[in-house]
Amino acid sequence: MLNNYITREKSRVKFNKIINGYQLDKILDNIVNDFLRPDVYRAKANLNGIGVEFITNNLHQFDFWTSNWWLSKDVQTRVFLYSLDGVEDIEPTIYYCKERHTSIFINYDYYGQCKSRGTLGPSSSILAEEFGVHSIHGACADIKGKGVVIIAPTGTGKTTQSFKLFLRPDGRILGDDWVYVNFRDGNPKPLLEATQPEKSLYMRTENEKDFPWLRPIFDACMCENVVIDRKDCENPLCSEECKNGKRKCAFDQGKKWCYYAFGNSRVMVPREKLLGRKKVVDKTRLSLVVLLERVPGNPAQVILKPDEAIEVLRKGELMIRPGAGPKEMWGKMGAEPWYNPYPYQIDLDEKLQEHYFSLLFSKIPCIKLNTAVQTIEETHKNILRALKKCS
Repeated sequence: MLNNYITREKSRVKFNKIINGYQLDKILDNIVNDFLRPDVYRAKANLNGIGVEFITNNLHQFDFWTSNWWLSKDVQTRVFLYSLDGVEDIEPTIYYCKERHTSIFINYDYYGQCKSRGTLGPSSSILAEEFGVHSIHGACADIKGKGVVIIAPTGTGKTTQSFKLFLRPDGRILGDDWVYVNFRDGNPKPLLEATQPEKSLYMRTENEKDFPWLRPIFDACMCENVVIDRKDCENPLCSEECKNGKRKCAFDQGKKWCYYAFGNSRVMVPREKLLGRKKVVDKTRLSLVVLLERVPGNPAQVILKPDEAIEVLRKGELMIRPGAGPKEMWGKMGAEPWYNPYPYQIDLDEKLQEHYFSLLFSKIPCIKLNTAVQTIEETHKNILRALKKCS
């Protein structure tokens, strides 16, 4: 039987409110403390030396959260995350207090925001401001000791290309969402090391469409918002392909659930469950950055100068995918600076991102590949060619 949780909210919450310490204390006193009962769930994770403590009454989020991170009771707590379900007369809301690095999620049971806004965002701000650690929203794979970071908007093939690298005999997976690069001394070292904070992959289940061997692995993991009834399908492209005979609907094949009927259904997969521990790496020597786009008419490949790469990242142009934002915006163009939806304070993050990417591109080459005008295999070969040129 599928271990699947259907959330009330299925995408990023609309209501983000930045608050000060006084406002935070009022919320803690008037709302949060009412939910701090003996049966509350709480745990602490270690994100590159930053302690993040999670307190919640939502077992689904707690199970996902504790499976996602390396837990530690010894690391000093710098970030607090509260998630409270069942609070009357309050619409789904996220509060954030920058001065106390504290997030409060109210009536919001979708895990993705706990991972991004509540955990990675605040801890990455501390790492960048105080410890010289750059956080990149991207996938990372290792080929013969060379690390490739792929940065891209959703739907352009980031996970597909990182998996193509990982599935090579000489490939290993670091992570599919987040990368740390250490500039602790303030200057790029001759060899830059990439690491990541997650022990598991919080993956879109639609990846099973390109990699069918993932299905039995997904079946054995915790899932979120997987469609179990044909009438709930929200994938018009898949429906059209089924109608035209290009593919057969999962439900018509006798399957009891479909992993690509909703664009934001997720699964929590321990990395070693994919192809074993030997195919997992916790750090790699960073050698190449790849930016992906899907824009008909643009060149297939461009070797970017540092300032050109930074400008592409700063603009962060993307097509908003189903599940990635308000439903009325699905299929429309939007902007996500640095392709990073996690920080609360974009103005502060803008300066830090530009600073660290400038250091990064002074040492590491960057290419942009257009997946709208080349096949998956052609994109993969272009990455390998670029990587071969890297020292």
